[in-house]
Amino acid sequence: MRIAVIMSGGRGTRFWPMSRAGRPKQLLPLFDGKSLLELTIERIRPVFGDDCIWVVTQESQLEQTQAAIGLDRVKALCEPVGRNTAPCIAYVACKARAEFGDATVAVFPADHLIEDAEGFRKVVAAGLEFVETSGFILTLGVRPDRPATGFGYIKLGGAVGAAGGLEFRGVEQFTEKPAPEVARRYVEDGSYLWNAGIFIFRASDMLNEMEQHLPGIASSFCEYEAAVGTDSEEEKKSKAYSSVEEVSIDFGLMEKTGRAAVVPVDVGWDDIGSWESFSRYLQQDEKGNAVGGTFVGLDAANCIVYADGPVVTALGVEDLIVIATGDAVLVARKERGEDVKKLVELLAARGLENLL
Repeated sequence: MRIAVIMSGGRGTRFWPMSRAGRPKQLLPLFDGKSLLELTIERIRPVFGDDCIWVVTQESQLEQTQAAIGLDRVKALCEPVGRNTAPCIAYVACKARAEFGDATVAVFPADHLIEDAEGFRKVVAAGLEFVETSGFILTLGVRPDRPATGFGYIKLGGAVGAAGGLEFRGVEQFTEKPAPEVARRYVEDGSYLWNAGIFIFRASDMLNEMEQHLPGIASSFCEYEAAVGTDSEEEKKSKAYSSVEEVSIDFGLMEKTGRAAVVPVDVGWDDIGSWESFSRYLQQDEKGNAVGGTFVGLDAANCIVYADGPVVTALGVEDLIVIATGDAVLVARKERGEDVKKLVELLAARGLENLL
């Protein structure tokens, strides 16, 4: 059995003020009327089929997620509370093993764009074959084309296997979101890849590694696994989530395991994690402004402007992010785009939850 899991519970705080708790980034119809979640489902459906696609979200987003899925056979699973990617992966691995005896699981974020969908499907199919015969936990790596500081980096190791015409490599090192000078060195080195945040593994292999490197999470979800399919499943799931730490799969396991592998891919991958990344898909005017909505600029250059309703005007400015919605406006220097999430935290601290 092969299961595709789409992690769709995030809020996309770097995409504020468009992204809110009730309308997260991955559900916004930003690409020809389609959301990132819809595009992700379309991309992987030919490999897995609707019956074997699980979308994991949070309770506050469940209704909207189900509406976005629009297919009865794609299953929406609900996390009682967000605990980052390691608990989410433990949850789906335990559920897959409990329901199918074991399964091969491929985990995809809901907020990525991939231009070469067919090439991507070939990589995923080869990755499924590789992990089923090797026991490795596989991640996909992307050749960096710029020293981005918002991505994790993977240093390539030696060859560990092949499948589907692709070579799979070991992992020497994971580095999470390096400083600009370090990122530049990695790009110049040539042996580093961006971590695409896509993982393929057998459920039993993942859970065995969690027992070694994340024993608290493994223990909590082991009790949940025993309750899958019973009347106490939801109760045990809530108990597991309430008792585990918030930790990413990269930091908690992939940086420590000796069973990590990576396959370099060139499929036109992009992580739409910030306004800067999204701006690459907006129209460019003659002054280098990336614009969505109505914008009138005079001596304004190299700005990112997105207006959901209001008209935005700018005079004598450059290198700004200006985002306007019906109840909030963001103005930031472009180089501070990764820090928008800190602004969201400040809004919460000021008691402005209605804007979150």
